[in-house]
Amino acid sequence: MRISVSGKTTSLATPLRSNQYVGVGIMMICAKRFQSTQPVINKNSIHVISIPITTSKSYIYCNHRPSMLGKSQTHTVPSIVKMESKLTQLASKGWNKLSHSKKPINVKITKFVKKLLATIPYEENCLRSFPSKQAMIREVNEESIESVNSKINNPAISSNSSSSINTAESSMIQSEIENLKIPTNQLKPIPLFHPSFQKPTTILNQIYSFREETQSRHQKYALLCSIGMVAALPLGLIPLLPNVPAFYLAYRAYCNVKALLGIQHLDYLLETEPKVKQAPVVAKEEAEEISEEGEKEMASDLTVNDTTHLAFKPISQIDEIYVRDNERANLDEFVQREECVIITEGIIESLVNELGLEHLREDLHRALSQETARLNKHIKVEDPVN
Repeated sequence: MRISVSGKTTSLATPLRSNQYVGVGIMMICAKRFQSTQPVINKNSIHVISIPITTSKSYIYCNHRPSMLGKSQTHTVPSIVKMESKLTQLASKGWNKLSHSKKPINVKITKFVKKLLATIPYEENCLRSFPSKQAMIREVNEESIESVNSKINNPAISSNSSSSINTAESSMIQSEIENLKIPTNQLKPIPLFHPSFQKPTTILNQIYSFREETQSRHQKYALLCSIGMVAALPLGLIPLLPNVPAFYLAYRAYCNVKALLGIQHLDYLLETEPKVKQAPVVAKEEAEEISEEGEKEMASDLTVNDTTHLAFKPISQIDEIYVRDNERANLDEFVQREECVIITEGIIESLVNELGLEHLREDLHRALSQETARLNKHIKVEDPVN
């Protein structure tokens, strides 16, 4: 063993350095393990998620609940939203009581109603997940919180209807944002999660189709269900039998109205930067020509970049789940000669379990069933459905 002039051997320095590397390695492994335990999608955050069902259609869901609002802002929730929440909770209790009843008549009624519910297009639930614009919860940029609080505490701007927000609770209701005149650039864009093999333009085009193709249908059925509900009210006079027709038609009227509100909110979420509108007269004439020719509005990469309220964020874990039951080449191309279903029951269970999407399990299975039935009848997305 060689000893230096200072009395220290080189063999003593080497273990010390190797111990440092070992310590760094352990820290990196622990960090990776810690990161792996973090949820890919925070179910308590405001976001939109696109889950491809076929090569042309997706299940698009907006994760939004009033409970996401900060405690200091809960009193700003519109009264209509609070009333709606109470009524839906009351209706849910009534349905749970009926569905868990052991009486033969109630068992038959429950089975029949479930069959009716299974026929409701899954796209309707997509639209219903989007709240009305005034009830939408948005998050303020951290660097803008001080500026927003100055507006809240300014009597000339605010009537003290709000409490100051902080970094931990930076969410506010849309109606309050408009009252305080908070500009869009001080709000965080809503993340739209999607697999990387799915182009943002594909998602935008489907959202456009929601807005363009379903509005008249929901208006029609909201009116018809409301009329039918009123006509079915006398059936409640029959003793010992629940007035299922009236309750069901009331529920369907509510669903169609909620879908209409979701469609109206899409106009706001799809807003783009004003700079794209440079020639309003020409744009209007072109829009009229397109409308006359029956062509649909199509998204482009420029539209994606200019979308103000949405931020497209691909998630590789969704790709990994889809690859298990699909060839990667087919997913990468994504535009096939023939539309086909790319989601399976196994993919649904993996998405639900690995991404914490338990609340979407039933809707995803319904989407799979409905799209499989549609394609088996050789009905393409472009074909009209009666």
